[in-house]
Amino acid sequence: HILDFELGATESTETAKGLLARLARRGFAPADGGRLLVGLDGSAALKSAVLSYWPDAVIQRCLVHKERNVRRFLRRKDWKELAGHFDRLRKAQGLVAGQEALKELEQFLKERNQAALESLREAGDELLALHRLEVPATLHVSLLSTNLIEGPFRNMRRKLERVSRWRAETDQASRWLAYGLLEAERGFRRLRHAEDLGALRLALRRPQKAIGE
Repeated sequence: HILDFELGATESTETAKGLLARLARRGFAPADGGRLLVGLDGSAALKSAVLSYWPDAVIQRCLVHKERNVRRFLRRKDWKELAGHFDRLRKAQGLVAGQEALKELEQFLKERNQAALESLREAGDELLALHRLEVPATLHVSLLSTNLIEGPFRNMRRKLERVSRWRAETDQASRWLAYGLLEAERGFRRLRHAEDLGALRLALRRPQKAIGE
């Protein structure tokens, strides 16, 4: 479901916090005893806003965006091999396999371009957040990228591409965006391998504290 949207600059922390503040007021929160899994494209503003409301959120960096960022530092002839490394990372089951795939990717980049390696390492532990939860790799298809929201954006733009006049002094922009997003939502389907979401819910439970902590 589309939960909400906010008009404003993409990289504005205040814009992001405005959106999340409204969601929080409406009662959006993880289930009792659970943490939130958040897929982000690398936006520092969004990350800051998320952690200000849900400090223990598990943040997964979008591998599609990261691959795209890394690729711009490489020669075109290396792109296919880069894609293969990212594909192995996506398919890796669990943390150990994920770390092995990431290590191979780092070695590949180390031999080719230092800037590419630094771009990869910028994401830190967020590249393996889902692997660390040890959930079935079937969920990686949907949850290792931000495609779940990128798709609705594309569909919304198709709906609104003929709109040529936006009257900023009115709420017209909000109305058009709400319409476009609701139309995009009509095409939503059940998450692939939704039968494995129970394992994800269990993995997101907050660790129990020992007596005396």
